[in-house]
Amino acid sequence: MFQNGSGISSIIGPDLEISGDINIKGDLLIYGKVEGNINCEGLLTMNVGSSVKGNINTCDALINGQIDGDLSVTKKVCLNKDSKLLGNLKASILIVHEGASFNGSCAVNKSSKKISESKNIKVANLNEGNKS
Repeated sequence: MFQNGSGISSIIGPDLEISGDINIKGDLLIYGKVEGNINCEGLLTMNVGSSVKGNINTCDALINGQIDGDLSVTKKVCLNKDSKLLGNLKASILIVHEGASFNGSCAVNKSSKKISESKNIKVANLNEGNKS
């Protein structure tokens, strides 16, 4: 587990495959594979090479892996260049980077709750210090 400003979070490592639903109150960092639905009350981050086969409900999302299922985000979702989403997307704020793959319907609606100014959150950068 790692600690950020809002509390303790969890990591699914690259060698870990989970079959079943996940419910988490904090943040979740995924490097491995999940086959099941995810309910996350914090920030969900998927690394390159990670995958989820199931529906995801979360507060915020940074996607670099593959999702085969629907993605519902109450605040902001970022589909980075290595992301692949095969399912429907619902969010308040959507950022799609060049190279991202998305196949499904999309609904971007202003949240019913007032969204405070976005904070820059740095979860992890495993390439820091690696100048290759």
